[in-house]
Amino acid sequence: MTSKQSKTVKNGSSASQIEKFREAARELKTDQSDAAFEAVVNKIAHAPKLTQEQIKELVRRKREEAKR
Repeated sequence: MTSKQSKTVKNGSSASQIEKFREAARELKTDQSDAAFEAVVNKIAHAPKLTQEQIKELVRRKREEAKR
């Protein structure tokens, strides 16, 4: 389905917000399983805490990458 097709429902009326969201999720090939959700939450929850200096360095690197 193309992006133009996803904006209209079969009857030709505008797609609702939830339908647009679902179509975007399909295009991104999201996984709706509980196991996938838990894996992402655990990854975030167990991420190391960054120090202020590490955060500043990360921001500097991102700015440099954006300039290129």
